[in-house]
Amino acid sequence: MKTDTVRTCWYRRGRVGWRGIKAPATGVVLAALLSSLCLPARSQEPLADPAAALLAKRVELQPLLRAQAFGEPLYLNSREGDDQVEGDVHAEVGYPFAEVAAAFQSASSVCELLFLHLNARDCRPSTTVAGEVLTLTVGPKRGQALGAWYRIDYTLRIESASASYLRATLSAARGPLSTRDYRIVLEAVPMDAGRAFVHLGYAYSYGFVARMAMKAYLATAGRAKIGFTVLSKDSDGQPLYVRGERAALERNVIRYYLALLAYCSANKGTPQQRMEARLRAWFAHTERYAAQLHELDLDEYLHEKHDDLARRGGNPP
Repeated sequence: MKTDTVRTCWYRRGRVGWRGIKAPATGVVLAALLSSLCLPARSQEPLADPAAALLAKRVELQPLLRAQAFGEPLYLNSREGDDQVEGDVHAEVGYPFAEVAAAFQSASSVCELLFLHLNARDCRPSTTVAGEVLTLTVGPKRGQALGAWYRIDYTLRIESASASYLRATLSAARGPLSTRDYRIVLEAVPMDAGRAFVHLGYAYSYGFVARMAMKAYLATAGRAKIGFTVLSKDSDGQPLYVRGERAALERNVIRYYLALLAYCSANKGTPQQRMEARLRAWFAHTERYAAQLHELDLDEYLHEKHDDLARRGGNPP
């Protein structure tokens, strides 16, 4: 794999099977959703002191964090292989560790965070014998657009939780069209009383049919979309950004990171007031990177989300 970035998100590779794609449009929609919401597996070996390891990572990344390519101490790296793309965000955030950890304290809180993503149409928490579960429904960014909606059942696992370190994972054995082994990882440590250092790991694998569907998407709706990594500069000195599958992953790992910030930004008021504030905060954060992330206007985004909430009786996830 061609990359000069550092691998920081380990996983157990799973095979992805596909069947039953009946029309090109279905494949294109699924490819778009996979690029934004599917998070397959990579499991990390336990570390003797994971909090110390994450703090050491912060020290290692200081030159990149201080460069503030995003206008804040945030570093994104990504990589693309023959059948997978993966990415990691490391960032210093201006919220106390306890508030960051609270975002992943329950399936309900994780649902509220994931729901901010424009392709997340619903999220329902529940409890089973396997533990806390959330059922995420994903679909096109416009509810009236053509395209299938899919449901994925994620199990939330708090792998480590203390006053100095959090590691939480979401995993799903199966997803739409025979996909399986999904995972998203969040790690966090306190920096001081008001700041935390976080790592968000994201990856997915795909097979031949998925690759063809992704290529169709990138040749149509995703043709002009760019990521954040600058590959080179043109003759005028303007940056040339990564495109294709890797760019799709970069856009969405940043969307999830911004959802974490938006969740932490609103902790007062009724559930409905908090959700409204988080929706507006998420949109404002994404508009800072409009070249990569702009999809809908604020009124359109809020209209879609309000419709989603109305379908569940007006209550947040």
